[in-house]
Amino acid sequence: MVLFRLKVTGKEHEPNRGRVVFAANHISAWDPPVIGVSVGRQLTYLAKKELFRIPVFASMIRVAHAQPVDRKGYARGALEVMRAALEREEAVILFPEGTRQRDGKLGEGKIGVGMLAVWTGAPVIPVYVSGTASPRKALLWRTRFRVALGPAVDPPLVTTAQDRKQAYQTVTDEVMAEIARLKAVVDGESSHHSSTARADAMTAHDGAATSGP
Repeated sequence: MVLFRLKVTGKEHEPNRGRVVFAANHISAWDPPVIGVSVGRQLTYLAKKELFRIPVFASMIRVAHAQPVDRKGYARGALEVMRAALEREEAVILFPEGTRQRDGKLGEGKIGVGMLAVWTGAPVIPVYVSGTASPRKALLWRTRFRVALGPAVDPPLVTTAQDRKQAYQTVTDEVMAEIARLKAVVDGESSHHSSTARADAMTAHDGAATSGP
């Protein structure tokens, strides 16, 4: 990922072992591998079942521990696959929005991430990824891949069905709020760096134009 100038922040929030859910925004098919190399854990994740029909690509995503999921989103069967991985003390990655947001804006979080956390007691690490919608720009150094990890959202202990249902939504809301906070920080830094680079370029150009032989 050196070619894409990958920058990772918040590594101190990553658990080194045990069950954990990494919950990220989703803008590109590049997101799972980029997050995977950023966290240093083998991640199980869900991929559209149609992708498993593409011969070479299917082999690649199987090696990366991808699990097929129906296009309708977090069906119960898909969640059970992820639940089984967590109960084996593995790490999984979910995209709570359920689909890619090509415009870069955050979509509404689905409660699947909250359900998994409450069912298994796994902490959720919010993740914000950016730059993956434009890998060519990253290669040309016009942008860069960014992955930011936030502090864990721990699921509450619940005893009743009503409390459990509320906990699903509470965890999901907290995770999405933290992803939004990370987005604001990362996007703000990127905007600042771009403005600084443009200002430096203009200063250099003006200096060259006014200097004589």
